[in-house]
Amino acid sequence: QVNNQTYLDECGACHLAYQPGLLPSGSWNKILSGLGDHFGETVEFDLDAKRMIKDYLSANASERSSSKRARKIMECLGNKTPLRITEIPYIQKKHHEISLDILKRESIGSLSNCSACHTTAEKGIYDDDDVVIPK
Repeated sequence: QVNNQTYLDECGACHLAYQPGLLPSGSWNKILSGLGDHFGETVEFDLDAKRMIKDYLSANASERSSSKRARKIMECLGNKTPLRITEIPYIQKKHHEISLDILKRESIGSLSNCSACHTTAEKGIYDDDDVVIPK
């Protein structure tokens, strides 16, 4: 579960504050260095907030996490540093049965909207038992 208030406030204001273990530190660093075009949006943080967020994400990134999911993410990435969680082969494999038609539903929007289907995503729980695919 995300436990950094600055990260929750700044990043969680626009989208799910993704758990740091979902990406390696290199990916988080690339994302934070490209906030002028953050997936089509301009994001501005003050320097202290940006430093705190970077430190938090780096300290808890997938290569430093003890979670099983983070280990699987690192195993499938090799030396890649994806910018999107949805580009991770392990994540793609876990969602291979979900059609694009379902993902494009207005209630979901895209694969990056984890909390649309994973009812406990904010807690860092992505178990199949907690999945409800909205109409």
